[in-house]
Amino acid sequence: MSPLARPALKDANGLKAPVLLPKAASGKPAPALSTVMKIVAPGLLTAALWTQVWLGIWGALLVAIGVLACVITLPGLVGETGKTTAWAKQVSFGEKVWLNRLFLPVPATDSARLTTLYLVFWMGGLIALLGGFLMSPILSLTGLLVAHAAQFVSFVKLVQLYRTMKDKTPLYRFWTAVPQNDNLPNDIARSNRH
Repeated sequence: MSPLARPALKDANGLKAPVLLPKAASGKPAPALSTVMKIVAPGLLTAALWTQVWLGIWGALLVAIGVLACVITLPGLVGETGKTTAWAKQVSFGEKVWLNRLFLPVPATDSARLTTLYLVFWMGGLIALLGGFLMSPILSLTGLLVAHAAQFVSFVKLVQLYRTMKDKTPLYRFWTAVPQNDNLPNDIARSNRH
């Protein structure tokens, strides 16, 4: 049964709570390393396309595909790193909140700003890739500058969105909760908390 076709659940107040996306229901946003990969990906892919100077166009395309595969798979292989309150982790929380906006509405101004920033990022990234493909330093540098500027502004907006929305549903509130093992003897459990 599709998640959209399932009946909505009732929250503590008896109101219908939206059924979130299947991956969101697991409560596991992307690892913090995925935020770092999003920062370095445009530059790495553009640099991979510039390798056509030595490898030819087909060699450069193979290198770019390899870089893209590493950028996509590395965060899943490494898993969680660092504290859940770190800036990069809050960016991934904010992105998950923004992706869930169809099921749990976010402020309209935030949604419109983030949509615009993502479009600007992708346009800048595509211009940088075109610059790498055509071996044009001006296109590459301009595209990377536009992509990174839009990306960092969107990261700030995503952190703000997460901080605004984190108390709107229990799922968001417990993303930063640290599980405690209640099977340990009391003195061991207490020492693990400190």
